Amino acid sequence: MTSADEYKKHYKEFSQNVAFATRTWHYHLHLNNMAAEDKEILAALNKAPRFWLDLRYSSVQTTIIFLGKIFDSDGRVFNVDKTLKSAHEQKQYFSKEDLRKRKVESAGEFEGLDEYIEHASELKSDDLKAISAEIKKAKTIWERIKPLRDRIYAHSEILSDSERAALYNAVKNEDITDIIQILLNVSEVLLQAEINGRKPDFSNNYTQPIKHAYEDIEKLISSLLPENGSR
Repeated sequence: MTSADEYKKHYKEFSQNVAFATRTWHYHLHLNNMAAEDKEILAALNKAPRFWLDLRYSSVQTTIIFLGKIFDSDGRVFNVDKTLKSAHEQKQYFSKEDLRKRKVESAGEFEGLDEYIEHASELKSDDLKAISAEIKKAKTIWERIKPLRDRIYAHSEILSDSERAALYNAVKNEDITDIIQILLNVSEVLLQAEINGRKPDFSNNYTQPIKHAYEDIEKLISSLLPENGSR
């Protein structure tokens, strides 16, 4: 296996974990927000109340478990630190030379290729530092979430009611939304560096997967409501 293959293996695992956490969390948020705002949707979900309550709990748990996989410090597993380390060690993979090879493999020698490659960006040490700075922000949030993951969701630790409540109260919905957005941005930045030679830019959030998740929930809700309903 080449060094490039090693990076691609780490990135694939990282990006899949981020994507699944993103979808799971935003399915949960959008579905529950819609139910809170629309009595007709609430009534439809309450036709199977146990399923809905189980889904609400499992969605939060699943999201946090997948975040735990991303930040796992066990040396035997995939994690975000190994992904960035692999990218740093394989900067040649992000060179203009290698980008040109990938473009030719995917689309052939198309008109304007040389100009495209000339204006492409290579992933440099400073770019990786910028990416690492974003991950550092995510880790700061994760430190608030990790005890909930470790003591309740990953392991059923024996806790008093007050101890359990403190773990839940320490984590806000905004924490999970924010950490997922950071990871989603990093995943997209690495992908664009690989396939399009774009310089990392964190000035705007990457939200396409979130929009898709909302669209999926809209379709789900439409399938649950009567055809002659008001929506």
